[in-house]
Amino acid sequence: MKKPLVPVKLLATALLCSMAASPIFARSAPEAVIKEVTAAFLPSPPLLTYGKKNPDAKDVKWLEVDVKFDMKQEKKDGPKFADELTVNYFILLNNKATNEEGKATLLTGAITHVDVHYDKDLHVGAFVSYQTLSRFLGDKVASNPKQALINIGVTISDSSGEIARKQMNGEISPDKTPWWENSEKYNVVSDRVLSKNATPFAHLDWDYFLPLKAK
Repeated sequence: MKKPLVPVKLLATALLCSMAASPIFARSAPEAVIKEVTAAFLPSPPLLTYGKKNPDAKDVKWLEVDVKFDMKQEKKDGPKFADELTVNYFILLNNKATNEEGKATLLTGAITHVDVHYDKDLHVGAFVSYQTLSRFLGDKVASNPKQALINIGVTISDSSGEIARKQMNGEISPDKTPWWENSEKYNVVSDRVLSKNATPFAHLDWDYFLPLKAK
């Protein structure tokens, strides 16, 4: 008669659990800490035609979201680079009065960065075109981002999932659902948040933002 294997299975399960909790199996990648989320209006770089400014160029401004964060590797034997980081942006426009539903528009988008060297004062960013802002703000864009926006939420994720979140205005309670997940409260519009490479700023300040994943 064969002996039951239940005790053996229980022992193996306990062993695996203890191994997973050991320092050997601990997370080697550092956690991200978002220090600041800022917004600014930037004029489009001048477009030159045969050495002269294009007379048809419009004087418009783009919304730039700049996220500053730390992601330092404290372990001497830990990896020095992250393969990928995905940054999700949630840009809430101050436009309740411009639509019949009385809901603010929430612009969303995700941008992936690669070859991230663990360090402090890292920057990632996103842009929204003047045309998009004008459409959802009733064809009138305020000169100050504080007037055009209600808030901006940002999350950073790696292969393990979300590792950091922050908003531009106010603090996020760790035990409450972040406001941008209550999508029924807003008119959610995706694919309007652009990476730097999809804007006229693509060839400026190459090393300011982290490298982008090629599509």
